[in-house]
Amino acid sequence: MSAVKEIPNVRVVIVDKKRAILIIVGSIQDIQEVLDKLSDVIIYAVPTALHTLCDISPLDASGANTFHNSIYLPLDGLGVTVGIVDTGIDYLNEEFINEDGTSRILSIWDQAISSKKVIEGQFGGSEYTREEINNAIKAKNDGQDPYKIVPSKDEIGHGTSMASVIGARGTNPEVIGVAPKCNFAIVKLYSTPLTVIDDFGVYGNETTYSTSIVFSGIKYLYDLARRLKIPMIILVPLGSNMGGHNGLSFIARYIDEISKVSGITVVVPTGNQGDSDTHTSGTIAKVGNTMDIELKIDENQKNIKFEIWVSKPDKFALSIVSPSGEIIQRIPPTTDKITEIKFLYESTIIYVQYSMPEVSTGDELITIKARNIKEGIWVFKLIGELVVTGRYDAYLIQRELLAPGTRFLKPDPYVTLTIPSSSAYAISVGYYNQNNNSNVRESGRGYTRDDRVKPDVVAGGVNALVTTVGSGTQVVSGSSVAAAVVAGCCALIFQWGIIDGNDTSLYSTKVKTYLIGGTSKREGDIYPNPQWGYGAVDMKGVFNNIRLKSNIISSVNDIFIKKPIDKNEYYVGNLFIRLPI
Repeated sequence: MSAVKEIPNVRVVIVDKKRAILIIVGSIQDIQEVLDKLSDVIIYAVPTALHTLCDISPLDASGANTFHNSIYLPLDGLGVTVGIVDTGIDYLNEEFINEDGTSRILSIWDQAISSKKVIEGQFGGSEYTREEINNAIKAKNDGQDPYKIVPSKDEIGHGTSMASVIGARGTNPEVIGVAPKCNFAIVKLYSTPLTVIDDFGVYGNETTYSTSIVFSGIKYLYDLARRLKIPMIILVPLGSNMGGHNGLSFIARYIDEISKVSGITVVVPTGNQGDSDTHTSGTIAKVGNTMDIELKIDENQKNIKFEIWVSKPDKFALSIVSPSGEIIQRIPPTTDKITEIKFLYESTIIYVQYSMPEVSTGDELITIKARNIKEGIWVFKLIGELVVTGRYDAYLIQRELLAPGTRFLKPDPYVTLTIPSSSAYAISVGYYNQNNNSNVRESGRGYTRDDRVKPDVVAGGVNALVTTVGSGTQVVSGSSVAAAVVAGCCALIFQWGIIDGNDTSLYSTKVKTYLIGGTSKREGDIYPNPQWGYGAVDMKGVFNNIRLKSNIISSVNDIFIKKPIDKNEYYVGNLFIRLPI
């Protein structure tokens, strides 16, 4: 792109015909200036969001282990690859090494390691092949340094634990995975730059990943599957609160796009924000009416950024009341103009930006960013100026990125599923306590903001024993566990369908239908619902349901088709005929 070459500290990577990644070295102000210069070239710049890990299931509750050594239907993930977009993997762990000493990992793309070998359509990082990983394993066994060959490490451990839930080989029988013979493809994500973290007002040291980084990881795995011509489940155990929660975010749209391809299925957890007090909602009945959003700020929260989404075609204006009682009257809704407001007593600066309509959704988006915000209760008053539906939803960033006391005073636990789990084609997974079959308050709940059923299913996600970096074990809980279980279950369905030839045209929608058709349901509950979706994953139920449908089809065909047993015995419908010899 010639326009970019003229701007210093800027590089562009053409991803495909629709998308490109703009790499800008500098502050948030520098980024905005570059975008302004390229406004006649860029059709739509995707606002970044901070994605956090949906922190780590229980195999028994899913029923997947029933098939590992089954005489009649043996399924263990053989021939299927599970791609994981996460913190990397401990490739030296015995759980991910075959009995012959070779790796089960087809490739690792480490976005954090610079290399002269640039993957086409990607911004950088280093890719390590199975051959190189095998050489590194051999080097370790020979007493040499394996990291001179493959220097990629999982410093956080989340990716390694996720991989063990999906497919630990069972070297330690207590941590055997759902699909213990599957292969892996791994993306280790590059963490968010400090300038972006500061822009969102993040409190603490939680690792985050930007939108472009997560997107690049998913695209790499999709491209790898197409290049190698292999079926792949892609697990994205991350989520963000920022966005429309209606399946129209940048990453959700891309997941929808690739999920229509045969042999690709994407699994995403709904996150752990169900009881985080980071979402509030309400309805304005008519023009001129107002509703208050009360936000309590912790004394340690120095900066903050959050969003208010107003359903189209409505238009709301905003006024603000500070803890000291200083009132900023109606801030005019002016498209894409940033209004700076200074509060005298609090010494706080608040920036308000209206997007009408927001490009990806058509809704009204009000973005609020505060600097040097003081503790206390801030009131953001919404004023109805055009009211048809009257619905609004406000979202803070994820709980783990906020100071403990920062929260909405009137939280709404629904529509708290993190993005991109609102994707229409992704298999979105919540979690429950498999030990007593009960709800877990933290699990992100549906439905989507445009009222589609999410989660699709739930799986057990409490107190899972997983392998760690260095071959130890630990107990973890969370929606990532449930999503990893379902990713493993999808690998078993792929093996049955594509590898074993029972349904070679499998793609996301079919897999989702199989999972939903086999779900177990609690007595007395109405399904679908925002906590459990269509029910809990049950692999025995999946194949019982498939068998039932097959029997029905066979019975219909039998009415018209003679099915010989041998030359002297056959059925016509339910009529058995034996010819005399």
